[in-house]
Order: sequence, then C-alpha cells, then structure tokens
Amino acid sequence: MPDHLTVTMPGDCTVRTIRTRHGEIAAALAATANLALDCTAVERADIAFVQLVLAAAGTAERQSRRLTLTGAPDVVRGAFARAGLPAHAVLAPAA
Repeated sequence: MPDHLTVTMPGDCTVRTIRTRHGEIAAALAATANLALDCTAVERADIAFVQLVLAAAGTAERQSRRLTLTGAPDVVRGAFARAGLPAHAVLAPAA
C-alpha cells in the first residue's frame, strides 16, 4: 500500500459527475493511508462535491487514514461556504 496518493479532480465536480468521483475516491482511499484530492482544475463544484468530500473525510478518519484537499480554488471554497461549512477542516496547509 503506498503511503501517499493524489487524485486529480476534474473541472466538473457537481452532481452530474459525483458517482464517478465517488468511485475514484473510494478506490484511492482503500489503497493508501494518506489521500490528497488535487482540486486545482476544479471549475464547478456544488453541494454534492462537499458531501462527497466530507463523507470521504469521515471514512478516512474512522479508518485512521487522512484525506486533504490541495490547490482548492475559490469555487471549491465557495461550495463549502454555501453549505455553511469551513473548508479548512480538509484543506492541506499552505506550502
């Protein structure tokens, strides 16, 4: 099992694509103890993406694993804000 994996999120992280994103994240989380979701390319994100990230973070925590977001643009931060949640809980520290 690799110590660290990064999954690159595509431009569209909305309800239309969430099923595919769920499968990718679940498989990656099962394969590593430290998963990063690179959100640099995300152009659209909605509450479905926020729910997916929070559910994955909860699963990671229950399994003593770690999930972080990296390169989160304003659109990702905005999706968390619209959901009434702070994104900083899963955001990687700034480099």
